[in-house]
Amino acid sequence: MSSQEFFQVYGYWSNWDYKLNLVFLAIGMLYLWLTGPFRKRFKDAEPVPGWKKFCFLSGLIIYFFALGSPLNLMAHELFSMHMMQMSFLYFAVPPLLLLGMPAYLLRPVVNLKVVRGIIRFFTKPLFSVFFFNGLISFYHVPVVFDKIMKEHLLHNLSHGILLFAALCMWWPIIGPIPEWDRIKPIPKLGLIFANGILLTPACAMITFTDVVLFQSYMEMSQVFPVMSPIHDQQLGGVIMKIMQEIVYITAIGLVFLKWLRQERAKDEAELREWQQQNQMKLRES
Repeated sequence: MSSQEFFQVYGYWSNWDYKLNLVFLAIGMLYLWLTGPFRKRFKDAEPVPGWKKFCFLSGLIIYFFALGSPLNLMAHELFSMHMMQMSFLYFAVPPLLLLGMPAYLLRPVVNLKVVRGIIRFFTKPLFSVFFFNGLISFYHVPVVFDKIMKEHLLHNLSHGILLFAALCMWWPIIGPIPEWDRIKPIPKLGLIFANGILLTPACAMITFTDVVLFQSYMEMSQVFPVMSPIHDQQLGGVIMKIMQEIVYITAIGLVFLKWLRQERAKDEAELREWQQQNQMKLRES
């Protein structure tokens, strides 16, 4: 590697978005303040366990890494890195943010009439599944994809819409507000399976084709000329599918464990009730 190439790569990797970093630091500090000293000012606010704080802050860190690190620039050079970025933004970040949000922070927002109507419409289980997977599949239609990649406004707008769709898709599965969480564990497992199936055709099309589908990635990267465009594209499809499976398998495991705990608690409550009834009968006799 020549000195010019070295400094080019060094400059590329040193390109972190420090302004965005400050924004995410401010959001993290505000979250810790609202879930810490300021929590008592909210009605019915319960202590926020450490694991919820860990989930939310992890979501913020991954979000920043996807948009504020050199990965964001690499995503414009390599399709595989673009798919890695998409996987972080829309498979990993949304469930972590929802898991980390305490219900007392969400209630004042969702109780607003307009917001409540929007959330109830877009978080309907079947609709949210097709809404998210339909949008992300449409995003990767070659003509649409190339248009979005060329226009900065469309690119940012599409990121916002896809994040909203991902949050809506995860909302009925996670149930961040207990009184809104009316879906049983088995339907939740069905929703996760459906998500895994619906995105498979798009991943398969990208992975198994022998033609470079996207004009934005027709040429080999000048900064990281590590693979041909077709291999880069195929790797991108594999990365998205693997990341999707990791997140969904983890979600299935968590939903299943929560279901087991609920059933165990239910059985223990029934056993205690049966014991109390028997004790009363013995006393009466």
